[in-house]
Amino acid sequence: MLGQALEVFKKQYEMQKDSMILGEYIPADGAYAIVDPVENGFELKEIVNIKLDKKTKKVDRTIEFFDFICRADYNSKLIDMNKPIDGKKIIQSNNYLSFIIKKESLTNGKLTNEIIDNYYKVLEDPLLKYSKPKAIELYKAVEEEIGKPDNEKIIKIKEWIKDNTFNLLEDNSGKDYLKVFFHYSDKEFEREGKRYLVPNIYNSNDFNIKVGEEIYGLPNDNMGLNAKKPYLEHKTRKVNVPYLINQDEVIYQKKFFDYLMNQVAAGKTNIYIGDNIVALKNGETPEKDFRGMYFRIKKGKEVEIHDFDIIPRYSPKLGDPFQYKNVLNADNKILKQEYDIFSTIGKMQSIINEVFFSNFLIGNYFTEAKDLSITDDSLKSNLLISRTALFNWIHKGNENNIGYILDKVSLSLIKGSIRNGYGIKAIKQFNLRASLNKYFQGGEDMADVILDVKENLRNKISVGGDQEIENDKEYFFAVGQLVSFFLSQSKSKKKPLSLANPFINAKKDEMIKEKLKALFKKYNYDLKGNIFRFRNLYSMVAGYEVNNKINDDMIIAGYLHSNLLFEKSNKENQDNNGEGEE
Repeated sequence: MLGQALEVFKKQYEMQKDSMILGEYIPADGAYAIVDPVENGFELKEIVNIKLDKKTKKVDRTIEFFDFICRADYNSKLIDMNKPIDGKKIIQSNNYLSFIIKKESLTNGKLTNEIIDNYYKVLEDPLLKYSKPKAIELYKAVEEEIGKPDNEKIIKIKEWIKDNTFNLLEDNSGKDYLKVFFHYSDKEFEREGKRYLVPNIYNSNDFNIKVGEEIYGLPNDNMGLNAKKPYLEHKTRKVNVPYLINQDEVIYQKKFFDYLMNQVAAGKTNIYIGDNIVALKNGETPEKDFRGMYFRIKKGKEVEIHDFDIIPRYSPKLGDPFQYKNVLNADNKILKQEYDIFSTIGKMQSIINEVFFSNFLIGNYFTEAKDLSITDDSLKSNLLISRTALFNWIHKGNENNIGYILDKVSLSLIKGSIRNGYGIKAIKQFNLRASLNKYFQGGEDMADVILDVKENLRNKISVGGDQEIENDKEYFFAVGQLVSFFLSQSKSKKKPLSLANPFINAKKDEMIKEKLKALFKKYNYDLKGNIFRFRNLYSMVAGYEVNNKINDDMIIAGYLHSNLLFEKSNKENQDNNGEGEE
């Protein structure tokens, strides 16, 4: 998996080199002091403050010296805090051209001249850091390639740091960094960074094996093999280390993880690796057809790969256009919803996120359940039930069971909205549910079904007589209409939609009829509306025997739809208009 990803990364990296990493590099928050070498020593050139915008995940890349800061910082960082130059871990840089500390170290007494002296003492003679033969061998090899440290320059830099660091900033408070970079060439930073990198790049040099002239070792990325983790060893093999790679490969792998770290720092946690590498933020989907690997990454102490998958085929376009319809024919001015035909999976995600999940889906595909800031229990539980399947469909092109899952959670969400009194929200959700069911399951168009049912019922209750309900769909829609009518009779200022709960959650028709009877007894003394139509509708409902199971959709449709019992008859229209119909 990682090997295949690295092959793609290598091709891009060979074309772009470190600009592939530095082009999106985000330095840590803090103050960056640029110090120029001058004839008699050094001179402070500029102090630049850099801070990441937590909302946009961006920094101001137009500030002076930004490119230099990125390159200097990248070549001066420790691989991890367990591999410092300064044994006290107060100074966090790896070479003499840089000096990196937390600002608080200037005020809490942790940074002392002794620590500074010891830091530069190791930089003057790096072999002081490496006591084991395998580490010494690696360092000597790199020193043979790039030469010995410039001790004269190191001493001058050390003295400047001791004389100036404690007085550089007016305010030394804060948990962010002070980073001092001496303004030397990119090549010098790369050289001194390499002096540190090569002996420290492997997880532990104890695992290194020399084969011919090449050294193979265990890489450090996402790997923590040590005495405390014996379960990671391959006990049945002669070489029990999980895997070993040579120095060229380990450098590429480190740069790949450096690239991933930049992406996750910018909020791009979805990595698509096909012919090239595409990094996307939550909610963003690939713009072109894709085939390859998918990584989901997260920022911890290092870049962590939390999910991996092979995507055989992904298209940002839907196989068939999706028609989002106002099935309940509600007033668009009230709904303020876009009803149209959509052709991309990205638009589907936007609609589902907004209508079903109140914009909580996109940002919470991978949020720990305990960390979800959602107070609505229905919304939270349905998000947890469906988010993995939704992510796999929207971001990986895997449609398995998505129609079934959307059918299940959408009904639950609508019931939750009704229970909480969110009438407009429930209508929007019902419209989307019906449109999605038509898209995934086919069958009858719910808008046409409701139109026919409502027209039939309108005709029957308007004429009276021996009219009967013809089928279960008519019956359950009529039940919803009666529940809505009864709810409207309440004299309470707030008419809680939750009164509909016993009906939309009923398991047996006997329960529905009992509850309707109870509501009739409660409100029949002072009914408002078209009483003639009400009596006709109620008598038809009371006399109908259900043939199949409870149809939740039709009860909800009848409940949320405009009510027949408040429509004006033709005679009322004639009286109001002052004229009749011809």
